[in-house]
Amino acid sequence: MPLYLLEPEVAGGLGERTTYYNETYKNGIKLISYLNYEFEGWLGDELLESTPSFIVTQELANSIQYSQLNGYIFEEVEITKSDLFQELYPNKILPNFKRFIPKGKVSINNDTYNNWSQEDFCLSQNLELVVSPQALKVLNLHVLKHCNVIKLKK
Repeated sequence: MPLYLLEPEVAGGLGERTTYYNETYKNGIKLISYLNYEFEGWLGDELLESTPSFIVTQELANSIQYSQLNGYIFEEVEITKSDLFQELYPNKILPNFKRFIPKGKVSINNDTYNNWSQEDFCLSQNLELVVSPQALKVLNLHVLKHCNVIKLKK
């Protein structure tokens, strides 16, 4: 079965109120305990990234929760807008977002995967989002126009 590596839209970054645990991922990046996602721009996708974090619109979160998919948790996220965002989009109203944390694990080497934990949503060793075909079907019901999807083989 193929898995899919997703490269979501990056609409901003970690805001100044983001806090971290003392623990780190294997690559040395600190684990985030509280996420403040600060928008710089937004092309409209419902799945967004700022390594090592992901956020989804409340609508996409609802679809994921109502599905039979596994390997994730949702947490609250604080959304802020940068000065640049406010200048470029003074009247833009953002939807509600949730922090999306993939719990599964998978190893990737080029376009192949191994050591898959069998969950629908996974983080690779490089903190990339990898999803099952069933998860991709649910995600594709939403706006993901700027998300690169790479098919991985076993």
